Amino acid sequence: MQAIDVTLAERGQIVIPKEARDALGLKPGARLQLRVEGARLLIEKKVQLDLSRWVGKALDDGLSTEQALTELRGRAVPWTEPVRKA
Repeated sequence: MQAIDVTLAERGQIVIPKEARDALGLKPGARLQLRVEGARLLIEKKVQLDLSRWVGKALDDGLSTEQALTELRGRAVPWTEPVRKA
């Protein structure tokens, strides 16, 4: 995904463009983590995996491999572009 310019609102808010939200599978209420590194503001999707459902258990609950991976990763597959870390 190419860089997109956003504007800081009066109250310090920014809008994450739909293209970026879709690429990360962000929905309302999604947890994000903000970090400042030098002159950069990094925003990352905060992911908490509950693996208890998967540990020691085969996929015998009727989910396809793709559905199981979607649930584990928290976003739809296949992705249109790989997620790149700067």
